[in-house]
Amino acid sequence: MLSALDIAARLGRPAPTPEQVAVIEAPVEPMLVVAGAGSGKTETMSSRVVWLVANGLVAPEDVLGLTFTRKAAGELAERVRRRLRALRAHGLGPSGADGDGLGEGEPVVSTYHAYAASLVTDHGLRLGIEPQSTVLSDAGAWQLASEVVETWRGDLPGIDAAPSTLAAALLQLAGECAEHLVDADAVLGLVDEVEAYVRTLPKDDKSVATFGAGVPGEPYAKVAAILGVQQARKHVVPLLREYQRRKREAEQLDFGDQVLLAARLAEEVPAVAAAERAAHRIVLLDEYQDTSYAQLALLRSLFGGGHPVTAVGDPHQSIYGWRGASAGNLVSFPAHFRRADDTPAPQLPLATSWRNDSGVLAAANLAAAPLNATLAAGTVAVLRPRPGAGAGRVRTAFASTVEEEAAEVAARLAEVWRADSERLAVERRALERGVPGADPRPRRTAAVLCRKRSQFVVLQKALREAGLPVEVVGLGGLLSTPEVADVVATLHVLHDPGRGDHLARLVTGARWRLGARDLATLGVWARQLQRRRTHQGEAEVDPVDVVVLPDEVETVSLVEALDELPAPTWTGPDGRGLSPRAHRRLSRLAATLRRLRTRTHLPVADLVGEVERALLLDVEVGARPGSSPSFERANLDALADAAASFSASAQRPGLGGFLAWLEAAEVRERGLEPGASDVATDAVQLLTVHASKGLEWDVVAVPGLVEKNFPATGDTAPGWLGGTSSLGVLPYPLRGDRASLPEFGVFSASTQKELDEAREEFLLGCGDHQLAEERRLAYVAFTRAKEELLLSGAYWDDATKPREPSRFLREVLEAPPGAVPGLVSLPPAPSPGPDAVNPRTANPQRVVWPVDPLASRRTEVDAGAALVRAALAGELPAVDPALDPALDEEVRSWSEQTELLLGERAAARQVPGVLLPAHLSASRLVALAQDPDALALQLRRPVPLEPRPATRRGTAFHAWLEQRFTTSSLLDLVDLPGSADEDAADDRELAALQRTYLASEWASRDPEFVEVSVETPVAGLVVRGRIDAVFATTGADGRTRWDVVDWKTGRPPEGEAARARDVQLAVYRLAWSRWHGVPLEDVSAAFFYASTGETVRPVDLFGPGDLERLVLSVPVG
Repeated sequence: MLSALDIAARLGRPAPTPEQVAVIEAPVEPMLVVAGAGSGKTETMSSRVVWLVANGLVAPEDVLGLTFTRKAAGELAERVRRRLRALRAHGLGPSGADGDGLGEGEPVVSTYHAYAASLVTDHGLRLGIEPQSTVLSDAGAWQLASEVVETWRGDLPGIDAAPSTLAAALLQLAGECAEHLVDADAVLGLVDEVEAYVRTLPKDDKSVATFGAGVPGEPYAKVAAILGVQQARKHVVPLLREYQRRKREAEQLDFGDQVLLAARLAEEVPAVAAAERAAHRIVLLDEYQDTSYAQLALLRSLFGGGHPVTAVGDPHQSIYGWRGASAGNLVSFPAHFRRADDTPAPQLPLATSWRNDSGVLAAANLAAAPLNATLAAGTVAVLRPRPGAGAGRVRTAFASTVEEEAAEVAARLAEVWRADSERLAVERRALERGVPGADPRPRRTAAVLCRKRSQFVVLQKALREAGLPVEVVGLGGLLSTPEVADVVATLHVLHDPGRGDHLARLVTGARWRLGARDLATLGVWARQLQRRRTHQGEAEVDPVDVVVLPDEVETVSLVEALDELPAPTWTGPDGRGLSPRAHRRLSRLAATLRRLRTRTHLPVADLVGEVERALLLDVEVGARPGSSPSFERANLDALADAAASFSASAQRPGLGGFLAWLEAAEVRERGLEPGASDVATDAVQLLTVHASKGLEWDVVAVPGLVEKNFPATGDTAPGWLGGTSSLGVLPYPLRGDRASLPEFGVFSASTQKELDEAREEFLLGCGDHQLAEERRLAYVAFTRAKEELLLSGAYWDDATKPREPSRFLREVLEAPPGAVPGLVSLPPAPSPGPDAVNPRTANPQRVVWPVDPLASRRTEVDAGAALVRAALAGELPAVDPALDPALDEEVRSWSEQTELLLGERAAARQVPGVLLPAHLSASRLVALAQDPDALALQLRRPVPLEPRPATRRGTAFHAWLEQRFTTSSLLDLVDLPGSADEDAADDRELAALQRTYLASEWASRDPEFVEVSVETPVAGLVVRGRIDAVFATTGADGRTRWDVVDWKTGRPPEGEAARARDVQLAVYRLAWSRWHGVPLEDVSAAFFYASTGETVRPVDLFGPGDLERLVLSVPVG
C-alpha cells in the first residue's frame, strides 16, 4: 500500500506533516477533522482522496464532497482533479483490465444546497413535489414575502412594524422553520402553551401561602411584555401560511424548502438513502461547523450508521448562526456519526497555521482562548505557526474620533501601498533593462474588515483621501458609494415623482451643484405650483394670503417642480428667483430626466447603463487620479451586475421591485447578497467580517473595536424573547439544536417571581451565547491577515457617550510582554472625562455648499483648462513633443494618446457605406480576414444563419473540457465554443476527440484560467472573444510567460484559410497582453486540433497595427 509520503514524493509535492499523514491515512470510517484557520484542510482532504484512490480503496467517481459555496466547491474539485491527473500521468493506482485502474471517473463535488436540490429533483415526486418546480432566488423570495405583507387584509394586532421589517421577519421565520424541520402549527402550539401556563402561575411564595397555589397572579411587567411579543409572533404565522400557500400554487421552492424536502426524503424513503450510500462510498463534508439542523438530519439519515463520512471544520469559525448554522453540530459529530461498532467517531486535529505569521496568530489565539474553555478538553488544539513563520506585525491604535481612526488606518495602508509601488517600479525598470530585479513579489493585498456596514462611509472617505483605490464588497455596502448612490437616486426619481429626497441629492451633487439659496427657491416654486393646482379654476389668489396646510406641504414634489420650471424671470413672494446658472443647470437636468423616462421600459440592467451615461458618471469616475478608469468604474459595473442578477431571478423584474430590493439590502445589516468574493490585487477592499470568510490578505485592518460595536452585544441579549426585531426568530424550544442554546425555564417556574428570575437568567445566557458568536467573528477577522494586522477603535462615533475599547483589543494590549510577537501599540488618545462632550458634535465642521467635486485638485484642473482654452483660441504656440527634449516621458505619452483620440474622432466623422458594429466578435474578425466582401454583405443585410451540426459538436467537446476545469459560464450565441469550427467532428467521434486530448501535452498541464471573456479596442471598435484556456510558465529569468490556447474540433486549415484563422489568436494574444499589462512578446498562442492531436503555433501573428488595418479594410458602399 502506498503511503501519503510515497505519493507526495512521486508527484513532486511537499511532504505532508505527521498530523496531515494521520488524516490522509486514517481508516475508512467516520472521522472528524478539527482544522483551524489556514491549516491546509483543502490540501489535506484532496490528498486523502488521492491516497484512497491510489490504493484502490475507492474509485474517483464514488467520492462525494460537499461545501457551502460554488467557489469552494470549484477549488476542492480542481485540486482533486489535478492530483488524479498526476496519478494517471505517473502510472500510480490500481491496475485494471484495460491497464488503467483509475479510469476517467471524477469525484462529485457540490454545495450542500445544490446536493439537496438534486435529491428533490430526482425524487421529489415521492413527496408530491413536481420536478419542474422552480427555485426562488433570494430576490424572488423577498419579493414574494413583500407581496404577502403588502396585500394582507387580516388584522395584525400587536405588530407595529414597517412592511419591509415585517417581510424580513416573515422570511426569517420561514427559513428557520425549514432549517429546524418545524411547521407553523408547532409555533402556534408553543405560543398558546406558554401563555396558558404563565396565566396559571401565582404571584410569589407569599401569595401561595396566603391564597393557595391555585390562585393565579398578575405577570410581572417584563413577563407581560414577553407574552405580548409571543402573541405578535402568533399573528405572523398566518402570513407564513400564506407565503407557503403561494409557493405551492406557483410550484416554487426556496432554498430552505429544498433542504427540508431533502431531509424528509432521506428519512421517509429508505430507497433514497440506499441509492446515495451505494453511489457515494466516501463522503467529505467541508465547513461542517456551518451546517444547520436540517442539513444534519439529511446527512445523518443518508450516511449515518458507520458510513465513511469525514467532516472537516473549526468550531471557532462558526459565524453564521443568524442564517441557521448550528455551532454545536461539529462538536457533536462523533456522537451523530458513530462507527459501525456504535462507538463515537474518532477526532483528529490540523493545528498548524500555514497562513498567519506568529504575531497575527498570537492575537487570534488570544481572542479564541475563552472559547476553548467552554469546550471539552482536547476538542480544539491551539493553532501553532508553521515552521519558519515570520514574526509578523500587530499594530494597535485608539483614536479620539472615528474620523481620526479612519485616517490612521488609511495612513498605514497608504504606507504599504506606496512602498509596494516603489518596489514594483524598480522591478519594472530592471526588467526593461533586461536585468532581473531583486524583489519580484507582487503587490501586497489589503482589506479593511468592518463589523457593521455603517462604518463604510467614513473609512471609504479616508482611504480615498489617502490616494488609495477602494473596492467596496457586497451590495449593501455598494449602495453607499457616491456614484452608485447617484444612479439609484436617479432611478427613484424616474420611478416615483414624489421622491424629492432623491432629487435633492442629485441637484446638490457634483454634477449639478445647486446651492442652498437656489434649492430653497425651487421649493418655493414647488409650493406655488401646488397652490395653483389646488385653486385651479378659481380667481387669482395672492400667494401671500394662502394658508398652506402641513399635509399639503408634505405632498409637494420637487420632481414635478423640476418638470415645470418657471420662466427665467419668475420671482417668488420674497422677490427672489432662480439664479441664471441654476436655471440653466436645472433645465438640463429636467431634459435629461425626460429623456431617461422614455427608457424606463428597458430591462433594469440596461436602464442602469442609460442612467450612468446620461449623468456622465463613467467619465467622472474615470477621471479620478491615482487609479485606472477600468478599476474606478468597478462599482458601477457591480450595480449593473446586481440589476442583471435581479432581473434574471426575480418573479417581477421591474424597476419598482428592483428599487424596493435595494432598499431592503441597504437597511438589512447582512444584506440580501452572498458574501463570497475574490481577493483584489489592485485595490484596498472594504467589506464586513462575515463577507471575508474563506479569504485572506497580506495586510488586514479591523477598525471599530469598541464595546457595543465589536462585540455588538452587551451583557444580555433578548434571544427569542425580544420585541419586533425578534418576530422572525423561531422559539428556542422548537429548534433542533436547543440543547446547545440558553434555556428559558418557563415550565420549571412555579410562581411569577420565579418566572421573572428565569427571564433574567435567560437574557444573561443569551448575552453569553451572543458574545461567543462575536468572539468567533473576531477570530475569523484576525486570522484573515497573513503578515500584518491593524486593530483600532475610537472613543467617539455618533453616540453621546464615549465608547470603551473592545475586550478583544484589550486582550491583545494586556497580554504578557512577548506574548504577541511584532506588537506595535501606538499611544492612544486621552480618555474622555466623565463630563466630556462628543467633539464631533461640539465642534461643528464648516463645509462649503455646494461641495466642490475637484476639492484640492481645483487649482491644477483650472490651470489645465485655461491652457486648453488658450490653445483652442490660438493663443499658445504649437509644440512638437518629438522635437522638444524638455518634455518628459509622461507628457509625450499624453501627446501620443491625444493624437490617437483626435484621429479616432476624425475617423468617426467619416461615415462609411457599411458601419461596423461597436462590438465585433473575434469570429467575425476571422470572417473579415477570409472574405471582406462577404462580411460587408452580411452586415448590410443580416440574415439568420442555418444551424450547423459542427457548432453542436464543438460545443459538446468544449463542455467536456469545461467540466474538467470546473468553470461554468453563460455564453452569447456568437461566442459559443466551437461555433467557428466549420468541419467539427460528428457525434461518433466525440469519444475519439476526448482520447486524443488526453493523449496530448495539454492533458497533463493545468490552466491558470479557462473560458475567459476578453475585449480589446482595435481601430475604434471593441473586439470581443472568449479564450478557451491560458497556461503560465516561469522562465529561467523569473518572468511569467503566458500561453493562450484555443481548442478546435475540426482539422487544421491550409493556405489563406489558415492565415485568416490565425487572426483569432492574434486578437486573443493582444487582449491578454493589454489586460494583464505584460509585453506582447511574453504571450504566445496556439490552436489544438482535437481531431488530429496537432498543436499549431502560427509563426507570424498579426500585431496591433495589422489588426487595425484589417478592421479598416471593410469595403464601403
